[in-house]
Amino acid sequence: MAETTSEVDRYIRSTPKSKALWEDAKNYLPGGDSRNSIFWSPYPIFVDHASGCHVVDSDGVDRLDFVGTMTTLVLGHSPKAVVDAVQEQLKQGVVYNAPNVHQIRLAKLLCERIPSFDLVRFTNSGTEATLNTIRAARAVTGRSKIAKVEGGYHGSHDQVSVSVRVNPAKAGERSRPDAMPATEGLSEGTLDQVVVMPFNETAVARKILEEHKDELAAVIIEPMLGSVGMLPATPEYLSMLREFTRDNGIILIFDEVISYRASWGGAQEYYGITPDMTSLGKIIGGGFSIGAFGGSKDIMDLYDPTAAGGPRVAHAGTFNANPVTMLAGAATLEQLTPEVYRKLAEMTEYLRAGILKVGADLETPVQVTGLGSLFGLHFTGIELVGYRDIATEDAAFRHQVFLGLLNEGIMMAANLVGAVSTEIGEAEIDEFTAALRRVLERALTPSG
Repeated sequence: MAETTSEVDRYIRSTPKSKALWEDAKNYLPGGDSRNSIFWSPYPIFVDHASGCHVVDSDGVDRLDFVGTMTTLVLGHSPKAVVDAVQEQLKQGVVYNAPNVHQIRLAKLLCERIPSFDLVRFTNSGTEATLNTIRAARAVTGRSKIAKVEGGYHGSHDQVSVSVRVNPAKAGERSRPDAMPATEGLSEGTLDQVVVMPFNETAVARKILEEHKDELAAVIIEPMLGSVGMLPATPEYLSMLREFTRDNGIILIFDEVISYRASWGGAQEYYGITPDMTSLGKIIGGGFSIGAFGGSKDIMDLYDPTAAGGPRVAHAGTFNANPVTMLAGAATLEQLTPEVYRKLAEMTEYLRAGILKVGADLETPVQVTGLGSLFGLHFTGIELVGYRDIATEDAAFRHQVFLGLLNEGIMMAANLVGAVSTEIGEAEIDEFTAALRRVLERALTPSG
């Protein structure tokens, strides 16, 4: 396959202002960056403005947005319903040191839609949401360890910063993964508290869980591995987890920060499998920072400040359930009817078909994973079962495709995952597939 140089050269020629801004940013931010997931080589674009499904960078390059701030903007950029609600609230105040009525509105919407929610509490990130579900599980069970799948991302706190994007050659056997740190700086003993299992290998995972059933407080899982490739779980795998946790008094946590896009009630509605607790984020805030966690009443009552002696599990945060975010989230969810979810899935299926046709025409292997309006591109012919199958893909080729799409006016995440918003129709999807065809033709030509 061709070298990436030509795509890099095209990119550098078209983004000189972004490069200058990045060079300036490095004077004040390590590597010019505050969010590793939006840094890419040789440097990221700097966005000037965005509207609908268009993002315009500092050099004036207009790109179609097929990721929506890592799946957050399901209605596109600056949707009128959200902007109007936020502008009106800003006149009434940004944040208060007391509850506001808008949190009831958003909480009601979530409890009506999500099967596992009797009650819900709000945070400011998905990281905080998963942290609190695990803390609640430990309080309920009196146990300490958790189990997670290799490749599962649940935020940046210590207890889940284990075996995320690991080097398979250093992480033990596929059937018995070692717990590996996802970052330096984890507290002592963190790895000893996490049991790691392979994704979608039902019998193997069940065996590992059985060995630790008396130590586990929780099993936490993304029903679809989001940030590493939009790889859905099999129904059999999730059913096994539900049966195992129920039989052994272990809390099953679904991290639906990304997979809530799968359907009106999230991936749990899509699969028909209800966990004990669920973590949310992204789209439920309408573009503003948010997280949420909820579950059955008996678990969520741990947080009840009216209980005798006060809440058993503490949970605070100055900006939790702030009125601006609550209004933006409610305005977003009210737009997301079952019919809108159906239309989003149809558009994503149209995109999937177009991508597969490009691969077939060019005789190059390509797979499209995902659920609902979420998708991931994989240039491999092997069966994608778990994280290690994704980890074996040609990283240099994938980066070439990513830069090539940027050069052709298409924005995805750097790991080639994306999301379709309500602002994207067949015309925009046709532009995507035409751009992908041009990028792959260059990549598959020796001259690049």
